[in-house]
Amino acid sequence: MQDLTVRFCLEGAAAKHSLHVPDITTALVVAQINADDGSAEIREGERLVAKLEKRGQSQAPFWVVG
Repeated sequence: MQDLTVRFCLEGAAAKHSLHVPDITTALVVAQINADDGSAEIREGERLVAKLEKRGQSQAPFWVVG
């Protein structure tokens, strides 16, 4: 079982918040639900698994994964 964290990097926010998730699929769903804009990171411990950046218009948003 993976121990993943979704860390949100909201634009203009001084503090970051994060949520623990059981797997990568749940991490992507949590990011989609909780990040209106800005970016998020998926981490396994201290290791960066992926950086997510939400782009596009509000009617058709999409994620850029790096």
